[in-house]
Amino acid sequence: MALVLHSIDSDGVATLTLNDEANLNAMSDEMAGEFSFAVATLRKNPSLRAVVLTGSGKAFSAGGHLAMLESKRSKTPEENKKGMLAFYDSFLCMRDLNVPLIAAINGAAVGAGLCVACACDIRIASARAKLGFTFLKLGLHPGMGATYFVPNVIGASAATELLLTGRIIDADEGYRLGLVSKICAAESLLSDAKSITQEFLSCGPVASAQLLRTMRGDPIALRTALEHEAECQSVNYGHAEFAEGVAAMREKRSPNFSK
Repeated sequence: MALVLHSIDSDGVATLTLNDEANLNAMSDEMAGEFSFAVATLRKNPSLRAVVLTGSGKAFSAGGHLAMLESKRSKTPEENKKGMLAFYDSFLCMRDLNVPLIAAINGAAVGAGLCVACACDIRIASARAKLGFTFLKLGLHPGMGATYFVPNVIGASAATELLLTGRIIDADEGYRLGLVSKICAAESLLSDAKSITQEFLSCGPVASAQLLRTMRGDPIALRTALEHEAECQSVNYGHAEFAEGVAAMREKRSPNFSK
């Protein structure tokens, strides 16, 4: 089964779908490889004008695949830092396409999954979507560009609160914070995303690409943030806090970081 599906229509609008429904589209190393391959394929298509990113089934993405995260406990910090940077890049490479990216958040989007949505230029959400940056609940420093993208999207104060608490919010609060720009009925989410892309098609593609490079900010600042996040996570993976966070998630309970 393909973990990432991709297609492109006659207007040059591509759809990228995270496709591991059984695992709530959790992001594994295997999915990362397929995602970067799909992006590379789209990059070769001269007709590409926009990309819609979504998930299959009831979730957008549950974040990092738990088995993948657990495997990092047996690796050295140096191995983990290198591995995390490669993992981030496998998904964030979509920003190199220089076409508008729309995240159509069809359900739960948490952790690294929500960060990938924040790396898109526009986010719309199903009314049933649940959103959260849950890294600290795992005893893990935020990654996947969270410390760069989230403050840029909703401002430093709101970003700090969501990142520090790891709390889950609904689509309505996401809209009030500016995390998403539109709430849609679940059944019309993809058609609404495609309607937005139609507006792009009437605009100059060269000027659009220039604007995207401007609006996406300083790539050096993003790289600095990713390096710092990977460094912090490489330390976390060997810490007792992370072991407790993973155990709590496995056992579907609240973590106890006081012991």
